Amino acid sequence: MLRRYWGACLILLIVAIHAAVIGYVRSRVARLTGMESPAVEIGNFRFQSVEDLGTVYHFRLHAVLDPSKLHRGMERMTQMRMEIREDSEQLLRQVDSAWLDDPAQTQIRERLMEIVLKHLDEPLVQRVLITDWLELPIQNVEVNLMGSSELASS
Repeated sequence: MLRRYWGACLILLIVAIHAAVIGYVRSRVARLTGMESPAVEIGNFRFQSVEDLGTVYHFRLHAVLDPSKLHRGMERMTQMRMEIREDSEQLLRQVDSAWLDDPAQTQIRERLMEIVLKHLDEPLVQRVLITDWLELPIQNVEVNLMGSSELASS
């Protein structure tokens, strides 16, 4: 009997193996799409160095949370976001110009990490990331000092 239906059995076996592989891949993809990112954006920062008033610096700051404490980390980051921003802006107003010449922004990241850890009171953050770093000459940065009502009347 096996000799008679060996072709059909082989086809059924191949279909069963393919179904198992597809099911496994789909379950892994579904598990990955449900994962939350451990990175939380702290905010956008724009500042000038006191030593170089001709350049405006801009960047985005993110905190990479410990994955085992993700929910607690997001909760604390949300609670302390404004205090972290305030202290970070104070630091950036006093930044040393040598820190700005470092392409890796090592000193700035270390100081910002200290600020983040100080406000969280527990080690929830693994590191901070700086993205979208821009150095713009002051003449390229437009500042609108007039309110919208003044613009409408002119």
